[in-house]
Amino acid sequence: MKRQLAYILARAQVPYHWLQLTTTDEDGDETSEDLPEDLQEILFNSRLSTHFKQFGQELGVQDPKSLEDVYKSHLETSRTSTPSLSDIFILRAGIRIINRER
Repeated sequence: MKRQLAYILARAQVPYHWLQLTTTDEDGDETSEDLPEDLQEILFNSRLSTHFKQFGQELGVQDPKSLEDVYKSHLETSRTSTPSLSDIFILRAGIRIINRER
């Protein structure tokens, strides 16, 4: 949960000094504690692409998909045998998206 919050704060570009933990002693002295290193990396966006790739591996979406996987047209029974003009546009848009990701 802390990592998710760190990603949200990094995306919102919240200044790091706002997030530092400060405590006051009985004497009135203030001490600041640093955040763990993994949270600092997230807040500074230092390894954003690495974290994004790891997240994709956890979700299992790293491999490119085929058109049948994206549209699942084999599951639809209400389609006619001849595609309409809107179906052709949707198919072409899907091909562009899939080719862009490769």
